[in-house]
Amino acid sequence: MRGIVARFEERAADGEAVRQSWEAAREAMRAADDQVRTVRLAVLANALTLVHFDTDQDVVDLSRITEEITRDELADLQDELLAPVDTGRARPITTSLVRTLGARAWGQDSRTPGCLTHDEDLLRELCGETALRLLMVDHDGAGDLPQLTSADDVLEVFRSGDLLVWRRLARAALTDPWSGRNDTPLALLDPDRQPCEFGGVKALVELTRRRAEEDERRAVADHIRRTITSTGLTQREFASLVGTSPSRLSTYVTGSVTPSAAMMLRINRTAKRALRAPRPPRPNDSA
Repeated sequence: MRGIVARFEERAADGEAVRQSWEAAREAMRAADDQVRTVRLAVLANALTLVHFDTDQDVVDLSRITEEITRDELADLQDELLAPVDTGRARPITTSLVRTLGARAWGQDSRTPGCLTHDEDLLRELCGETALRLLMVDHDGAGDLPQLTSADDVLEVFRSGDLLVWRRLARAALTDPWSGRNDTPLALLDPDRQPCEFGGVKALVELTRRRAEEDERRAVADHIRRTITSTGLTQREFASLVGTSPSRLSTYVTGSVTPSAAMMLRINRTAKRALRAPRPPRPNDSA
């Protein structure tokens, strides 16, 4: 992490604008212990260097950072740490960061042999997901959505859009990930003539649906946990009543496996019967 900061400071020494942004953002950084501060400084340095320099090493450094924190944490930190110096109405620095990452993921480099994000699938995917997660940072998405009724409408969003516009579109996609509305821009674009734009929209649709599925799995797991708890039975006892093993039921409770619709129905019916049935006293119950 310290190497990321050192490389950035060496390159930023000759650039007044980037140096001023770095110093102001560091000054605004909230107090933290040394280890946390080191990670935060690396995230800030990497974000600014991608905006101002954008070398292959910067993408490799981005990957190193995600070994220390999750991708959601990375997006939250990028947004938080850039905010004090990204004071323009449309957040121009963060907009530039999203553009840089998007170009790495879906632009010409991603289709050119010999370029890093063409040859390294994981780094290409990382750049794309980092750009999209920055658009999903929880902010007020107030404002009108652009009307996307033609290919030119979609292309204009890419050409002249900014962070605020893109976040409104991302929020709409997250709110209703399964509607045909999210597929409309894909139908309007030609993947051969507009591969960058098509790739970006396709990745957004896929990520919003993946996040929706993760939320649904968590909701199912929460429901199963509450249902078992309401019966007063142990997981082992409940597993025997629904005809599955304790280890299998545990995967449902943790959300690592989502049960079938038939099993969900059995779990709910079993819980209702258990609630109605008198429970025998346990050995350690008081007489």
